[in-house]
Amino acid sequence: MQQPSALKNTIFAPITSINSSAVTVIRISGPKTKHCLNILGIKKNLPPKQVSLQKIIINQNIIDEALVVFFNHPHSFTGEDVAEISIHSSPFILQQITSCLFTISGVSLALPGEFSKQAFYNNKLDLVQAEAIVDLINSETATQHKQALNQMKGGLSNIYFQWRQNLLEISSLLTAIIDFPEDDLPQELQQNINQQIKHLTLSIQEHLNDNLIGQKIKDGLSLAIIGSTNVGKSSLINHLANSDIAIVSAYAGTTRDVIEVHLHIADIMVKIADTAGIRNSKNAIEKIGITKSLQKAKTSDLKILVIDATNPKLPKNLTSEFLPQNTLVIINKIDQEKSPKLTKILSLLQKKQLDIIEISLLQNLNIIDLKKILHHKVKNIIPNNSSNLITNQRYRLALENTLQALQNFCLLPYPEIAFENLRIASNELGFITGKITSEDLLDQIFTKFCIGK
Repeated sequence: MQQPSALKNTIFAPITSINSSAVTVIRISGPKTKHCLNILGIKKNLPPKQVSLQKIIINQNIIDEALVVFFNHPHSFTGEDVAEISIHSSPFILQQITSCLFTISGVSLALPGEFSKQAFYNNKLDLVQAEAIVDLINSETATQHKQALNQMKGGLSNIYFQWRQNLLEISSLLTAIIDFPEDDLPQELQQNINQQIKHLTLSIQEHLNDNLIGQKIKDGLSLAIIGSTNVGKSSLINHLANSDIAIVSAYAGTTRDVIEVHLHIADIMVKIADTAGIRNSKNAIEKIGITKSLQKAKTSDLKILVIDATNPKLPKNLTSEFLPQNTLVIINKIDQEKSPKLTKILSLLQKKQLDIIEISLLQNLNIIDLKKILHHKVKNIIPNNSSNLITNQRYRLALENTLQALQNFCLLPYPEIAFENLRIASNELGFITGKITSEDLLDQIFTKFCIGK
């Protein structure tokens, strides 16, 4: 892909934070990288990929002694000449170097994602790999890290490249048929093409039928804690988070909005929401919170229904759609005298074959068992062997368009229409990796990066 003229300039930026470390690394990338080093007082040619201690000299003054490494093109992250200068984390030193580099014609401060954008244009990585860089930086769990690293290494890209290559090969066969319509199409060739389309269609369908697991690993599973007022929902989220996240009060209706905390369970990011107590309320603000609670319960990957053993209530709003198999029922306050009504409610819940555990948050009873059940439920959603999963809604939409084009494919009697369906399908796969793209899409993707990447 032809690199825009703006990206042919030399760019620089700090790639580490100056506020949180003893050393700040400045990256320079582009055709004037060596010239930039010379202006900073480094006159000699540096051997590629070797770290050396160099004096940074500006206006004949030694500004710093820094570790410098040079990467010659195309053997660098961006595919350009690249230098990385490790300076002491002094705002003054950084300001002096930045001001000096700004005086050089054709040298500018890197925009967010511009180094990665250079790498994309120089075929060092594709869009799927580039987007994995952001996921890798943002990864908080081992599962997120593993998925992002696999994607950055090309695990997902290779699948899309191979599918697109298959479509291009089939298209070349169709071209010969369209160019020579008077020739009869061999039966064997028809069967071969149709079989390849069928196999590809099934592969994409299987890839799409993933229960959004890849996106859930990246973004986190959602878990809603629901129930009536004063059953211990806020105490539970505080207990799981080991922190006073939510206000705990004896007054009903204290929680009026959805409070969310992110925890790691079974090496998976889980976003746990403490919701407003579900009851009939005349308070307008509380009613809004209850509506949001019901919506949160409806869309969550997991649900915890908390019931007070001393005053058990099953909210009328919680119909069967809110209590599927992914619901865990917690009977809280078992250290106190249980209500006779509890037996009837338990019988009703057991008919739904839900996991039920009795605990006391106040006395810390059965909390370890509760955490084991949560661990098990999370692992059931995210299997251990999950790999090369769809991680981005952009990929999913393009794959759905690809699948639709293949399902519309019909070789005869109009091979020209069949060829158009193949063209649409291959283009959609090309949009995913960036083989076919637009500047608007690239700007949308790379501006999500931080400066320095």
